[in-house]
Amino acid sequence: MKFLKRAISLLLLVFAFTKCTTNSVSPEAQEIGIEQQNEDAFYGKTTIDNSVISYSIIAKSELLFNVSLVINKKEIQASVNFEDESISINGYDNILTEQEKDHTLLLGKTIADYLLDTKEGDISMAEYTLLSFLEYWSKSPKNYQYSKRKVTTPLNTTNLKSRNEGITCIKKNSYVNAEYDDSRGNHRDRVKVGSKPRANYGCMGRCGGDCGRWWIPSAWTKDCMDHDQCSNVNNASGGGSDRNCGDEFNEAADDYIFGVIRGCRG
Repeated sequence: MKFLKRAISLLLLVFAFTKCTTNSVSPEAQEIGIEQQNEDAFYGKTTIDNSVISYSIIAKSELLFNVSLVINKKEIQASVNFEDESISINGYDNILTEQEKDHTLLLGKTIADYLLDTKEGDISMAEYTLLSFLEYWSKSPKNYQYSKRKVTTPLNTTNLKSRNEGITCIKKNSYVNAEYDDSRGNHRDRVKVGSKPRANYGCMGRCGGDCGRWWIPSAWTKDCMDHDQCSNVNNASGGGSDRNCGDEFNEAADDYIFGVIRGCRG
C-alpha cells in the first residue's frame, strides 16, 4: 500500500494534475463535441469522417474510473481501479473496423491537442486515463473481438522469462527477448528497445503505436514489446481468438494504463 501511495503521488507530480471546470464552449471544445468537462467527468460526442463517436470517463471515486467509447453504435466499456491496478473491460463482442480504429486514435489525438492548447498540458487523472484507453483500443489486431474480461496486475513483477510479465519496465537502447505466439508457433526474437524495423513501427516497446502519444508520457514495457514485435511480424493480423497477437494485445492492457505509474518511462 505504501508503494501504491508513492506511485500515485509520483503520477500526480509528473502530470501536475489540476482541478479545472470548463463550462463555456470554445471552438476547440466544439471540434471534439465536449458536453461536460470537470475534475470528475469528461465526455462528449463528435463525428470523424463517417464515424459517429461518443466518449466518456466518469470518476466514481478518487482512484476508480468508468470509461466508455461508442463508435457507430459499437460500445466498449471499462472500469479501471488505480488502487489495486485492475481493469474490467466489456466490448459486447464488438469488432472495430480498421477505419473505426483509425478514427478512435485520431479522436484521442484531437482531445490531447485540445488539452494542450487550453490547459497547457496540465491534464487530470481522468483525462489521462481516457487518452490511454483510446490509444489502447485503437491498436487491437485486425478482426479482434472485444469480449468481456478482467485484467489484474501483481504489484511486483520483475521476471522477463514468462509470457505475461504483468508490468515489467524496459529501457530504451537495451535489448530484450520479445516473446509471442502465432499460427506458426512460439517465437522469441531479440529486439532493441526504441528501434524502428519499418515504417509505422518506431519506438519498439512503447505502449502505443509508432512514436506517437503526443506530449503525454508513455510507458515502455515488456508486454508492449511482445505485442509490437508480434504485430510487426504478422502485420497485426488475427483476432483475439486467433494465435496472431490477440493474446499479446490482452496482456498489454495493464501496461498501457498503469505503466507510467510504475515508472516505466523508458
